[in-house]
Amino acid sequence: MNYLYLNTEAGRAEELIPSMSYRALLENLGRLTELGVIASENPVTMLVAARLLDRRRIQRSGVRAAELRAALAAYNIGRTKVPGVVKALERAAEIASEYEGQAAAYGAR
Repeated sequence: MNYLYLNTEAGRAEELIPSMSYRALLENLGRLTELGVIASENPVTMLVAARLLDRRRIQRSGVRAAELRAALAAYNIGRTKVPGVVKALERAAEIASEYEGQAAAYGAR
């Protein structure tokens, strides 16, 4: 846990990250960043980025590339952006597009 902040809401949010679904993590990126849980120098950010890029989580979540692009756009609107999260969302959208392309090709057979 990062003790650089005294906000109890941030502490609770950080504790929830390991149990968050992929979709819940996407929906809460902005709030987690506002609270300082996701920050350039916070180790939790690496966990979040790794989860965003996890191919298996992307595939199992059913989140489509368009939804990831929308999450990226929403995250970019926020006042504070963490470059690692932006890059992870961009790559996650590419991965989701690959899965969608594979599914379409498989269905066309």
